Amino acid sequence: MRDIEIVKRIEELRIFRSLIGVDLSSSDIGRIWGPQYSKNSEMVECNQLNGEAEEKIHLLKRSLSHFLFFDKVKFIGISGSVGAGSAKKEDDIDLFIVVEDDFMWIYRLFLELSNLFGGRIRLKKDKNDVKDKFCVNLIAEERGIVFDNDIFNFHELMFLKPVYNEKYMRHILFANEWVFDDWGVRSYPKSVEYVRTTNPVKKVLNEICFLMQLSFMYISNHSPDYARLKKNNSIGRIEFFPQEFKSKKMKNYMRRLKSNQSV
Repeated sequence: MRDIEIVKRIEELRIFRSLIGVDLSSSDIGRIWGPQYSKNSEMVECNQLNGEAEEKIHLLKRSLSHFLFFDKVKFIGISGSVGAGSAKKEDDIDLFIVVEDDFMWIYRLFLELSNLFGGRIRLKKDKNDVKDKFCVNLIAEERGIVFDNDIFNFHELMFLKPVYNEKYMRHILFANEWVFDDWGVRSYPKSVEYVRTTNPVKKVLNEICFLMQLSFMYISNHSPDYARLKKNNSIGRIEFFPQEFKSKKMKNYMRRLKSNQSV
C-alpha cells in the first residue's frame, strides 16, 4: 500500500478508538504499521494498557487452568475494554478462545460444568455485577477464525492481547489477509501452518452437545437468537456479545468519519 493510504487507515483507527475514549499512541502505530509511521506521527505517546487492564490480564494468567482442556485449546486472548486498554475497575474480562475443529460446543459444555461451583465465568450477558468475571465473548474453531473486513474487527484483532499460545496470533492474522492487503499492516514471517483434522465421532458428539445446549436455552427462557446460532455454528463460531453492540459502534464510527471528512 502507498504511504498516503496507510496514513488514511491510521486516521480511521484513531477515530474509532476515540469513540471508546482511548488514544491511538505512536507505539500503537509502530506496532501495527511499522516504526517509520510512528516517527512521523503526531499521536501522543501513552501507555497501551492502563493499570486496571494490566491487573485483569494478570488475573486471567493466574486462572488459565480453568480454560485449558488437554490440547484442544489452541489460543486464548483478551479482547474488549481490557484488550483496548480502556478497562474500568468494574469491567469484566472478555475472552477470545480458539479450539480445534468440531469441538466448540463440547468445550462450551465443559465451561458450563466447570463453572457450576466457581461462578467466575460468564457465558451470557445477563448479570449486573460483572467485575473481574471472565466473559467468554467468542469461541471459534480453527476453521472459524476468518472475520469480515471492517474497522470493528480490525480493531479487535490489532488490540487482542494473547495470553495463551501467543505464537498462534500470527496464524489468526494470516487467516485474515485483508489486514495486510487492505489495511497495510506490517508484514510478519509466515507462521507454521496448523493442520486441521476431522474426526467423525467428535463431530457427532459436538453436534449432540450443540442440540443439548440449544434445548437448555429454550426451556430456561434464555431467548436465544436461533438464526444467529445456526449461522455461526455452520462457520465454526459461538458469539456471545450482543449483535447490536457491533452495529451501534459501526454507526457511531461512520457518523464521526463523515463528520471529519466534511470539515
